[in-house]
Amino acid sequence: MGICPISKVIQGVSTMLRKKHKVAVATRDGERVCPHFGIAEEFHVFDIEGGKVVGREVRHNIEPCSHGEGGRTGGCWDLVEDLLPDVKVVISAGMGENAYVGILRRDILPLVTDEVPIEDALQAYLRGELKEKSEKVHPS
Repeated sequence: MGICPISKVIQGVSTMLRKKHKVAVATRDGERVCPHFGIAEEFHVFDIEGGKVVGREVRHNIEPCSHGEGGRTGGCWDLVEDLLPDVKVVISAGMGENAYVGILRRDILPLVTDEVPIEDALQAYLRGELKEKSEKVHPS
């Protein structure tokens, strides 16, 4: 299943690396990329300028948007609007198709990857080498 052609993802990353922007990495433990965007307990948000990290903050997701009780009633749209409104790239290790497409529609580049340590994923992104795994985007 190809939601977004890999050439578009590569083009988006190379364009982003030249601009000042923020990258959010979904995580549950602060060290590894979360296996699913919707269950991330926090997002490590990195300020990128000139291809380098110039700032970092942690944003806590008190209402995950996964299926089941206790989650966001507006789904992942609320999460993006409330928690990540200034972010241009989101990195996670899995994501539902609706969230993926919705993030793209908000002019945010979703990158779904196998890279597990946050630092490894971020460094691969900064080098333009983060491997996009579109097969990890599942039907919603």
